[in-house]
Amino acid sequence: MLENNLTLEQRQVLSAGQIQSLEILACTNQELDSLMTNEYLENPMLECSQDRQSESLCDLEQMYEKSISYRDQYMQRDEDDIRREDIRAEESGEWRSFILGQLHRENYSSGEWQIFGRLIECLDDKGFFTYEVGDIAELFGYEEETVERCLDTLKQLEPAGVFSRDISECLIRQFQAQGIKDEKLFCMVEEYMPEILKGHISMVTRAMHISTAAVKHYIHMISQLNPRPFMNVREKRTEYIVPDILLSREGGKWKARINDSWMGEYQYNDYYIHMMQTSVDDELCRYFQTKLKRARFVMDCVEQRRRTIEKVAEAIAGIQEPWLLAGKALRPMTLEDVAKRTGIHPSTVSRAVKGKYFQYQKTVFILDLFSAAIGETAEKKEGVSSEGTKEMIREIIQGEDRKRPVSDQAVSDELGKKGVQVSRRTVAKYRIQMGIPDSRQRGYLL
Repeated sequence: MLENNLTLEQRQVLSAGQIQSLEILACTNQELDSLMTNEYLENPMLECSQDRQSESLCDLEQMYEKSISYRDQYMQRDEDDIRREDIRAEESGEWRSFILGQLHRENYSSGEWQIFGRLIECLDDKGFFTYEVGDIAELFGYEEETVERCLDTLKQLEPAGVFSRDISECLIRQFQAQGIKDEKLFCMVEEYMPEILKGHISMVTRAMHISTAAVKHYIHMISQLNPRPFMNVREKRTEYIVPDILLSREGGKWKARINDSWMGEYQYNDYYIHMMQTSVDDELCRYFQTKLKRARFVMDCVEQRRRTIEKVAEAIAGIQEPWLLAGKALRPMTLEDVAKRTGIHPSTVSRAVKGKYFQYQKTVFILDLFSAAIGETAEKKEGVSSEGTKEMIREIIQGEDRKRPVSDQAVSDELGKKGVQVSRRTVAKYRIQMGIPDSRQRGYLL
């Protein structure tokens, strides 16, 4: 029998603005910088103390040099330059192994496999293929269609853009690898790179019939790409962590500060605000009002992010003060513990610390400071973290009779007497993590 039931329930549905505000809170400083750069490039009501447009153009000029094929550049250099940039034999072997390692040999004939090797030998030191397929086929005695087919196969491999003829093809193939299918972007890369490099943006906007904001956005997208396919494969650079939050101790209290001075300061564009206030064009006024509303929303979200992260960081520093100041064991700390100190919901605390580092004497991944309590000590009636438990295990083993080393079960029992309930297996796991041998091995060391 079918029945209709009416139930009443209350739900909280987040608006699009609230969702985006939470996403901004979860951003690291680097992610926020990228977000704000995109907002700046698309919104004329925002201006930055750093000229991001000029930075992008400078990056393009340095990275892409000239919008001509690498073969043409190669032929323009004198013989000494050419010899200096020849690919060394060991590098050729490195690229050969890297590229062929992505192919399944059983899927290709011995002739095709030989052609793959020949084509790899023709790459320049940046990963570009600057020769005509017909010339390669004639030189080595292959069918031109077969060489073309093999070249198309190699172009699908990593790194994206390898075997491209010139920079434009390399950039477009990198965009395609990201799933981008913007024909106007591809047209700008193919036909207007010289004008972009010269800063002639207005000429590009007129020729392509697109807005200045769109061109700026395209320039930023291009500046994020790799202009030389082999660059990321060859270079193994040391990665440095830039802390998101800087902690300091002022008057016996913790003070947190967002480390974002390198991003520049964003503010409203007074020129366009004045234009909006004085213009008699209703459509233009509505456009500026929409952009100003968006700019205010983003700026408010960024400021709210700043206050929330600083508040959370100061609360965490207060909880873990013994560890920060004296190097003692970490205290057990959960999202709920920080939420109670700050009056913020635990999910907001989670977003505030997501992926972030803070620095006080050393740089620390904030999430590494969180751990649930395993038990509580009889003396202080406070929870013990995993780090604190490890320290207790270390003390018990250090105080053992060297002639009769304590077993993991004995350590577990001793911890139980102190109110910390830890199984024998957990004791063994922590002992191994600390590099302490088991009881039999410690007995042999006497």
